[in-house]
Amino acid sequence: MITLYGTGPMFGLPHASPFAIKTEVLLKLSGLPYTVVRADIRKAPRGKMPWIDDGGEIIPDSRLIKRHLEVRHGIDFSGDYSPRALGYGLAIERMLEDHLYFFNIENRWLDSDNFAAGPAQFFERMPALLRPLIIGMVLRKVRRQVELQGTGRLKPDEKLALVRRAIDALEAVVSGQHYMLGGRVCGVDATAYAFLASIAAPQFRSDYADYLRQKPELVSYIARMQAEFFPDLPAP
Repeated sequence: MITLYGTGPMFGLPHASPFAIKTEVLLKLSGLPYTVVRADIRKAPRGKMPWIDDGGEIIPDSRLIKRHLEVRHGIDFSGDYSPRALGYGLAIERMLEDHLYFFNIENRWLDSDNFAAGPAQFFERMPALLRPLIIGMVLRKVRRQVELQGTGRLKPDEKLALVRRAIDALEAVVSGQHYMLGGRVCGVDATAYAFLASIAAPQFRSDYADYLRQKPELVSYIARMQAEFFPDLPAP
């Protein structure tokens, strides 16, 4: 039995973290038995969620978890697509994980209304006197992260233009297809669903989400994936 350390359902999503959503979809695709445990971030092996415990072997980072499932358990996430299509898929994953992710994190954590609607819940069990200090420290860390990555240095109209371009590209990719690369589900869909659903989460307000919700192909894709892999969650 594999144990996945994430948040469990939050914000109308399977997990608060898109990386944890991605990992759980990969586990579902693998067919391996697993259970989900609410993570204590203080015990995270690299300070982030998710991680898994596979028979006592601790694996952090969704990318390393995917590789572990492929190597140790012989899972094939390729969907039997060609190397060319899978290369295309890897580019999609990197655009989501290393580009769009930072816009969404900045919007969720550094917008005061969105922070109150979501991430503030992570601090509710902390002592009231320490809570403001810890929140301030975490927010400074997030701000520094997006500054170093580059997203935090952009003007609002520049950010929106870049996000729109990426969303347009993703809609063009999935248009007329059931899954991201075609008619068969594969590992790319674990990433695509996780990050698109996180951007579109109705609990948070942003121009990015508003633009995404105007894209019927992407909205339908999110709904199909959620119905298939997380049918107990309300329809997005």
